[in-house]
Amino acid sequence: MAKRANGEGSIRKRKDGKWLVTFPTGRYLASGKREYVYKYCATQAEAVEALRQLQSEKAMGVCHSKVTVKTGDWIETWIEKHKAPHLASSTLTSYRNNYRVHVKPFVGKIALKDLTTYHIQKTLDSMGGSFSLFVKVYNVIHGALDAAVEQGMIPRNPCKGVAFPKEDTKDKRALTKEEQQRFIAALDGEYYRVMLLTYLYTGMRMGEGIPLLWSDIDLERRTIRVTKKAIVRHDFEAHSAKQEVQDKCKTKSSKRIIVITSGLASILVEHKEVMRNRAKQLGEEWSEDSLVFRNSRGNMVYSRNLQEVLYRILDKAGIKGATMHTLRHTYATRCFEAGVNIKAISQQLGHKDVKTTYDIYVHLFEDTKAKEIDKLSEIDKFIASEEATESAVVIPFPEKGKAV
Repeated sequence: MAKRANGEGSIRKRKDGKWLVTFPTGRYLASGKREYVYKYCATQAEAVEALRQLQSEKAMGVCHSKVTVKTGDWIETWIEKHKAPHLASSTLTSYRNNYRVHVKPFVGKIALKDLTTYHIQKTLDSMGGSFSLFVKVYNVIHGALDAAVEQGMIPRNPCKGVAFPKEDTKDKRALTKEEQQRFIAALDGEYYRVMLLTYLYTGMRMGEGIPLLWSDIDLERRTIRVTKKAIVRHDFEAHSAKQEVQDKCKTKSSKRIIVITSGLASILVEHKEVMRNRAKQLGEEWSEDSLVFRNSRGNMVYSRNLQEVLYRILDKAGIKGATMHTLRHTYATRCFEAGVNIKAISQQLGHKDVKTTYDIYVHLFEDTKAKEIDKLSEIDKFIASEEATESAVVIPFPEKGKAV
């Protein structure tokens, strides 16, 4: 009998005359040793058939392991031990939140080896959220189960076969020009006026504007250097959420230099002088490493408070359905309308590449394309019309049944 490869099992005859089939489950015991299935047969032929059956069942995804690892325990271990060292704090928070809220209550107690595509599909369908939420939760489950396959805990990833919902293709909300004028008017007299105008005229993400220092802004060259962001770190055990500054952005391309308009630069010049005088009046130290935007107590602005202020101002302006991200989309929209090159817009926004920008704002390209094609009206005169002369060549349609 030919020697079998590792993992295919083995057959040997015992001293008592019985045949022993030894087959690895692919799992490991708490001691670190490999787990095996043992079967005793009366004849060699029975043993060969039993081994063949075990191999066939393993190929079909049947797990004979008696070691029980709960799905929830494994996903939690994967997040904390395997992913946490490599993820940004905000991304890690997202993984933890999605696991705790959308995964653990539904499949957390199911044995990992018993988890099926049906369980995963039912879990994802029960969320009833957006397409992006579906993808985020799916990625957590899929990543954890891929790692389980690599470690021999399960033979295949049951995420294979999960059906995705139809992608939400609604256009991103941006303020119309009229809404933008009303919003700017509603900012008069507001404490965070300059901060919100900066978001509106740079397209920065909310977390990128909060930790800005004056040393990040070159008012002569009209540039803002984005190198960090404010994130909220959740501590589920302490039931708290603390805002902190992270010295890395969302992606490599998020670390960038934004060129600002002369109008915004002038506003920031005035704001800088106001902040310098205020520090002097309060007897506080002021330097180029001071925060550009502070709350009324002189500390870093908290993201949730800034959002609440924005909603109040939007309500005052009579604008519905807008958020902080709307200011970012409004900036991008005005850039497209002004004919700014897409690569420049992509760099200003900190997108990974131009394709990302195109995918998000494809509806704007469609509008622009229609306007550009309308320019072809100048050559419509070349098409035969009522002004065509008698000498114009007319090409008749062929008679029915005849080939051209």
